[in-house]
Amino acid sequence: MSEQPSEQAAEQVAERPEVLIVDDSKVIRLAARKMLSENYQVHLAEDGQVAWEMLQASENISVVFTDLSMPNMNGMELLNNIRGADSDYIVNIPVIIMTGADDTEATKQAVFDAGATDFISKPFESIDLVSRAKAYAKLRRKVVELEKQTGFDKLTGLYNATSLHEQGAKAFSFSRRHKLYISAVYFEIDNFQDCFLNYGKNVAQHIIVAVGKRLREVMREEDVAARVGVARYVLVLPMTNRHKAEVVISRVRESINKLVFDTGKDKIRVNFLAGFSSPELNEELEFDELMAQGEEGLQRAIDSDSESVVCYADEIEFIEPEPETTEEDIRQAFELILQGNFYQIPDQHLSAVVERVTPFMQYVDNQNEQTAGVG
Repeated sequence: MSEQPSEQAAEQVAERPEVLIVDDSKVIRLAARKMLSENYQVHLAEDGQVAWEMLQASENISVVFTDLSMPNMNGMELLNNIRGADSDYIVNIPVIIMTGADDTEATKQAVFDAGATDFISKPFESIDLVSRAKAYAKLRRKVVELEKQTGFDKLTGLYNATSLHEQGAKAFSFSRRHKLYISAVYFEIDNFQDCFLNYGKNVAQHIIVAVGKRLREVMREEDVAARVGVARYVLVLPMTNRHKAEVVISRVRESINKLVFDTGKDKIRVNFLAGFSSPELNEELEFDELMAQGEEGLQRAIDSDSESVVCYADEIEFIEPEPETTEEDIRQAFELILQGNFYQIPDQHLSAVVERVTPFMQYVDNQNEQTAGVG
């Protein structure tokens, strides 16, 4: 009977840095896990899509080692997703590219320009893999600890997510104690990931910094402003009801929309989506609930085709898209017709079936007319 690990051993396992190995070769994945498993928690993914889902589900992975040539999502696409992520934790993860003999210098340069942290050649030695894992996991831990200690986002100078919660909660408590209004506003740069992928990291960071500067220019001294994602910002506005919050949002969006970024090839304008919550004084809610409401308002703005600013208290009418009729739906419909069960064809597929049948019926009519003429 195997012994259960002690609590101390379990804690030691939990404290080990987590490393993600991404490669479509099972041999490479298992070899890497064997080399690293003594000192690291090793996660394995067979392609970039699986790795991307794992990264979004966890904020504990410290280093990513990835191959370039993989099905579903290759290494370059995974790297672009990571560097364009909404989460600060994901976007700053060290990404080590595992290169093979077929990878050219031009390919390596392109990957480096896209934000790769380092390279390691396959087949790799244990010492090479372990040394890189150790160096970048340690660096990652120091960066995370430093950001938490300083309380400020290093790019914009605004508060980070940790300080937002601390300072925002204080402002919320003061407002509730003195029966004052307070609002929470979430902003996000629309289609920012496309901008990152099309123009690269330098242009994307320039936009992030410029937007942060504009936010500092329009906010009051008592306001709390933070960057909580790659292109997501939050304002906590004490003594601000719904009408005043709408004025602030309008002022911020007007200021941001005036920005023009010249890439040398194109001129980019930035558009902001916003969601906010401005509860009534008699509403009983906690600070976290206020923030969740503001974030939900933003998500509804993102999902909407017509609204760019959404208040949590309002309802948006979403028009459900017409269901798409597939080739399989058409095939099943014709089978029902042949069986004499045409009344079982779903209504949403009828127009598509008629569209398919119409050319045949026209052909039949033409043939009948020609036959009648001959007769």
